[in-house]
Amino acid sequence: MDSEQRVEQWNACWMIVAGRAVCTGCLESQALEDSENPFSHAHACKTYDEKSKHPWIALHDILDCARG
Repeated sequence: MDSEQRVEQWNACWMIVAGRAVCTGCLESQALEDSENPFSHAHACKTYDEKSKHPWIALHDILDCARG
């Protein structure tokens, strides 16, 4: 999967609003400075899985791979 597809996949689950990562499933959010802590989804969030625990780290990895 190329970087553009990975960004699109990330954007399907997340958006950045006022400097916070916001889950599109439950609308809970997390500030960048809390990126090392697991993301706290709402109880019935359909987006929640193991990969969704650290959205900022996932985005960093995508962008880092794109840079090479």
